Amino acid sequence: MNNIITINNNTFEIRLAKLEDINEIQILNRKWTVKSLDFDNKNDGFLFCEEYKPEDLKKIIESKEIAVATTKNEVIAYYINDNHSHLLSQYESAIKQLIQDDIISENLRVSKRTQIVVEKDFHRLGLPSQMLKLLKPYLTIKYDLLFSIGINENPKRIAHEKAGWKIVYENDFNYYCIYKLNADK
Repeated sequence: MNNIITINNNTFEIRLAKLEDINEIQILNRKWTVKSLDFDNKNDGFLFCEEYKPEDLKKIIESKEIAVATTKNEVIAYYINDNHSHLLSQYESAIKQLIQDDIISENLRVSKRTQIVVEKDFHRLGLPSQMLKLLKPYLTIKYDLLFSIGINENPKRIAHEKAGWKIVYENDFNYYCIYKLNADK
C-alpha cells in the first residue's frame, strides 16, 4: 500500500519501509540522535537514545511496523513502532510501572516504542500523520496504544500533544505518552 501526496510543490511517497531502506533509515536515525547534534539543531527536536542496528530494523520492517516518507527516491522521514529491537528494556519497564500504577489499563495491548523522525526541511508538512494513517491498519490488529518516552527538554513535546499524543506521566527528566489507536479504548 503506497500513497503519493503533494504538499507545497513537493511530491512524497508514503509507504511501508522495505529492507533496502535500512541504510537510509539508519542514517536518518543517527543524524537525529542527541549526540550527533550541535546545540542550535536541538531546537528542531532530537532523539535521546541509542541507534538502531540493521537486524533490529529488519525485524521491524518484516512486522510491518514502520512507514517511510520519500521524495526523489530518498527516505526523508520514518514512523517506527518498535516491538522487536535490543532497545526496549527502558520502555518495557516504564510500561510495566504505568500498568502497576493504573495509568495504563492492563488489558490494553501496547506497542512498546514509537519513534518519529522527519528531516528538518520537511517539518510542519503533516508527514507523521500521513505515515500513521498508512500504518494504522497494520497496527490496530495488534495494539490499542502506541507508547513513547520523550526527554523534557525536547522542544517537540508540544507537537506530540497537538498530534494526539497524551502525556500520562512525567518526572524531572522524561515525559511518558500514549496514542490511542482505537478511540473507544
